[in-house]
Amino acid sequence: MDRKQIFDILDPVYPCYAIGEHARECEDPYVVLKFDSQLQSVNNAKCGWQLVHVFLYAPLNDVTVLDDMLLKVQAALKTVLEFTGEITPEIVDDTVKAYTRRLKYKIPKEVI
Repeated sequence: MDRKQIFDILDPVYPCYAIGEHARECEDPYVVLKFDSQLQSVNNAKCGWQLVHVFLYAPLNDVTVLDDMLLKVQAALKTVLEFTGEITPEIVDDTVKAYTRRLKYKIPKEVI
């Protein structure tokens, strides 16, 4: 699973951006993807995991939009990425005037 495939899965659900790509005020819900560290599997030097953070952004006028976003994004990614179970509580991002939450997923990946 590569970056483009994940974008293609999420973009029909909510507009999807790479980290740093969306810097304007949040007027409609959107998703930001951030690819993080690669981790080596225990006792296996060739296989491991690529961590992927999925940030959910919703306008400040209704925090319940995040709940709906959470369900839709999890449903879209359920069969393609492994969910780690980590979901952050909602916080306010003043830079884009939005509520935000983060979900963490992992992808099996050959360690380079």
